[in-house]
Amino acid sequence: MTQRQAASQYPVVLPALCLRRDGTEFHAVTVDMSTDGLKLRSATLPVMDERLVCNIRGVGATEARVAWVGACDFAVRITSRDPKPGEVARRLIEMSRQQAKSSEDVRIDRRIVPLKTAVQVTLVDSTGVPATILNLSVSGVALQLDAALAIGQEIVVGQRRATVARQIPQGIGAAFIEPLDDAFDEKTVL
Repeated sequence: MTQRQAASQYPVVLPALCLRRDGTEFHAVTVDMSTDGLKLRSATLPVMDERLVCNIRGVGATEARVAWVGACDFAVRITSRDPKPGEVARRLIEMSRQQAKSSEDVRIDRRIVPLKTAVQVTLVDSTGVPATILNLSVSGVALQLDAALAIGQEIVVGQRRATVARQIPQGIGAAFIEPLDDAFDEKTVL
């Protein structure tokens, strides 16, 4: 399954409880809202075209159909009549804007500058972009690079899969899909 970058993407992180028709449920977290649908991440993945009821914090219970399934995420199209798909999209876009305004630089992980700061960033289409590590933590990396990357875009930094989490004046901040070992230090190479 190849994923394409949506033209209008609104990153929004909210917990969701997804209920299947057989009565089982699983937890997920929203990633973004776009013209392709609502993208969610979960350890449990539904199947294509499966019908779910997703109870999303701040939105409520909404019926949805699975539009695509990836390695650790999936997208749904809203099918409910109450709230209607347009209303769900408006709520999620508004929450995305609120989250963007309130995203202060709260740092909880120790940051270092590694000895080797040159790194290759690989995009979904396999394009390579040279970058410089500004700082590194167990959960992510700040990179200086000359490429416009969208928030939510998946990349590979060196050998580590990551998602673009924020834009900074010099480049981007990316969150690792799998955190680094807590014993990382200045000799760590991505």
